[in-house]
Amino acid sequence: MFWKESKGLTDLSASSKVAITLFLILAGIGYLFGFFTIYTTYSPVDGEKGLSVKDIRLTFWGKRETTRLEKSIDGTMKEYFASEADYNATKEWIAAGAPRDEWDSTIKPIFDTSCSTCHSEEAAVAGAITATYEDVQEFLTMDTGKSPSRLVSLSHTHWLATLPVIFLLALIFSFTTYKEGIKVFVMAFSFLSIPVDIGSWWLAKLSPALSVLVILGGVALALSFLLLILLSLYEMYIKKGSTA
Repeated sequence: MFWKESKGLTDLSASSKVAITLFLILAGIGYLFGFFTIYTTYSPVDGEKGLSVKDIRLTFWGKRETTRLEKSIDGTMKEYFASEADYNATKEWIAAGAPRDEWDSTIKPIFDTSCSTCHSEEAAVAGAITATYEDVQEFLTMDTGKSPSRLVSLSHTHWLATLPVIFLLALIFSFTTYKEGIKVFVMAFSFLSIPVDIGSWWLAKLSPALSVLVILGGVALALSFLLLILLSLYEMYIKKGSTA
């Protein structure tokens, strides 16, 4: 068996090559889906096209001169308003101090149409509920970005989801015939990219000046996937010889 006496990935049986190749390709596609999820989630935050440092800063540090609700309706939630008039009415309501007496007559019907599909008590997407005035009051406080509890939840999920994939990619890469120094560097870089990526979120939460680190952390994780996948495929199908 090749893991007991490895001669690299070139001489694998056809069945092993198929299994490993499909895993590498599907892992890469899975990462691309993850990237596009991040892009579509965070790129609308500043109301402008494309993912920028400003989007990251608003996401983790917040827009502290406004409320959480106002930042949402100016960013990712704006497209869900049934009309421009509903959006403007909500903006004016917030600017007026979100008076309770206008909720039932003006704002609740707007929220029932534009928000409650995802933010009802039953759905509660992202933990947000906008069914009553009391629910919405929670989002009328100063926007300070993602809460520590939300960051803990995201960090836990991301860490445990990414670690086994990196481990399996690194395990496959460990059976290549590249020099040990190269293998050690690539594998160490790949594993360490996980805490670098997640740690950058917490640093961006501490200071808006550190928001750029989130992009750099994401690039590091993407590069680790790229190296582990492409170098393994290169040896399996292109590289000649059994030694590096």
